[in-house]
Amino acid sequence: MHRKLSKLKFFFFSLAGIIFFASCSQSVPELTKSNYSVVFDYLEEKDLPSARLSVFMESESDIRRYNRIQITSKESGFIWDFDEISKLSSNGIQWAGNTNLIVPQNEEIPEGLYEIIYYNADEKNSVVYMTISYDTNLYSMTSEEVSEYMKSNNAISEIVIYDADGNILYFGNKTQQFSNVRGIWNTFSNADSYQEIWSTPGRFTICILPLKKVELSVEE
Repeated sequence: MHRKLSKLKFFFFSLAGIIFFASCSQSVPELTKSNYSVVFDYLEEKDLPSARLSVFMESESDIRRYNRIQITSKESGFIWDFDEISKLSSNGIQWAGNTNLIVPQNEEIPEGLYEIIYYNADEKNSVVYMTISYDTNLYSMTSEEVSEYMKSNNAISEIVIYDADGNILYFGNKTQQFSNVRGIWNTFSNADSYQEIWSTPGRFTICILPLKKVELSVEE
């Protein structure tokens, strides 16, 4: 199940805890580290968010060989089985997974134990188990409420700034320099829009606030 939820074109992932492996031959996927984020997307300031799950594995074997991933919530029975795999490689480190795993409308992403199976083209596979935990109260918060809530819980504040074509001009900490529209425009005169992002330490939970225009008022 896939859908475009935000103008934000990149994903986030965070290190998760315990990993167990099962293999049937030397050619099975070699997975070394699990990562997950529960992402809350806000389209409008007064609306409640939609949520998606991002799951990635660091791999020592060639990620080009992976052709299918199956993820099962052992608590709820939800199963995601997909062959549209995001594959990334940087500085000798490889990652494979998916950033847009969603559940049926009015359901919440299950917490608890997950089973994750990575398949090669020849259907040889490796099995990984990990536990997902996050604050489900976020489902009932608007973007204004979630900003105050995340701030009070020592979350990290970041900002993404775009030009008129949707290209990213800046992604990083929301410093004093970017505390208002005037500061954004003074730094990037071609800035067209921006989004604020809140994330918990480790990026296990990420809140992407609504897209806003860089428009200077008379007062600014």
